[in-house]
Amino acid sequence: MRNRLLICCTWFFLVLFSYYVLKPVRDALATETQLFGPLYLATFLTVCAALPLYWRIVARTSRRRLVFGVYQFFVACLVAFGVLVARGHDDAAWLRSAFFVWVSVFNLYVVAVFWSVMADLFSAEEGKTWFGALAAAGTTGSIAASLFGQFATQRLGVAWLMAVAIITLELAIVTAWLALRFEARGPGDASDAAETPHTSGSLLAGLRTVFASRYLLMICAFTAIGKFASTFVYNNFQHTLRAEGLAVAERTELFATMNFYSQTGTLAFQAVLAATLMRLAGVGAALATACGVIFGLFAWLSVDAGLWPLMVAKVVQEIVGYGLLVPAQHVLFTVVSRAEKYESKAFVDTVVFRGSDVAAANVCDALGRFSTSAAALAILPLVGVWMALGAWLGRKQAVRARDDGSGVAD
Repeated sequence: MRNRLLICCTWFFLVLFSYYVLKPVRDALATETQLFGPLYLATFLTVCAALPLYWRIVARTSRRRLVFGVYQFFVACLVAFGVLVARGHDDAAWLRSAFFVWVSVFNLYVVAVFWSVMADLFSAEEGKTWFGALAAAGTTGSIAASLFGQFATQRLGVAWLMAVAIITLELAIVTAWLALRFEARGPGDASDAAETPHTSGSLLAGLRTVFASRYLLMICAFTAIGKFASTFVYNNFQHTLRAEGLAVAERTELFATMNFYSQTGTLAFQAVLAATLMRLAGVGAALATACGVIFGLFAWLSVDAGLWPLMVAKVVQEIVGYGLLVPAQHVLFTVVSRAEKYESKAFVDTVVFRGSDVAAANVCDALGRFSTSAAALAILPLVGVWMALGAWLGRKQAVRARDDGSGVAD
């Protein structure tokens, strides 16, 4: 167990290191964009187009080939972006938009592949104990990448940052193979064929999988409301910050500072609180606690939605979201079958996740005539429903884990 956990932690460290090297580049390029709605819509449509292909790959390949194929595809894309940036095309509007969409899709798929494999390799009880540690390893990678970016951006330039992300992704592939080879020595995993999840590889099958299970459908609803709330805070913070008239360099510095605090706080939550709370009080307690904190943030914003409250809300929301919600939500998937894990989780992490971005952007536009405080007050009841839904999912996960014994339904 110790070796497997160490290898998986290293894998996730490298995955999030690569993403957080690229994220400041994406944000710096996106600051010139006045409307985020079209970018969210483009991301959503790209995800919808790519998801059926992803499921076909899942249905026809082993876990090793799945990881290698998905990660190498993104490496190839990143090489192309690096060449374009090195040749001076980074000021082109089409490249800024394309890179924003690509980084968003990249993050969803490389992380979705990782957690889908983790939900398959760890039981529900192991997940409660170790998923917090796995998430903490990824957060450590994001902090290291943020510090590296602050030091290296001016010295190396954007193209070289992309090169570092490429190298990190290749190392992530190596650690993924080590994790899967280690697991293959255990009983029941004697061949790649045994590792291949039995899925139909179609969008319709994924939709059927979700709608055939009330449990999975509620996970989709929970994810959608949570992402909606997160995007609402982010978009309103961007609009408020833009009105301050800060230069791009000043905004970049502010985002970097916020990112450092949010990731450091997330690491503390993941290392100390997530596993302990889930082990002692259950997954439902972790979900309800996180939702309760965010409910309090929206109550605050309904009274005062200036730049400072929005900035604090964004940082705290990320700390609670990644520190508690992410580990707890991944445990929810340990009590469904292997096919349901890959099909439904990919659907949740992509279509539901990005579809909520589009919905939040449209709501922000529609409520633009009102103040941010009034909009936050209008959305507050929805956040209350989200909190109740988290408690319900926690109870259902506990029942399924007890009924299954090991917590894994194969």
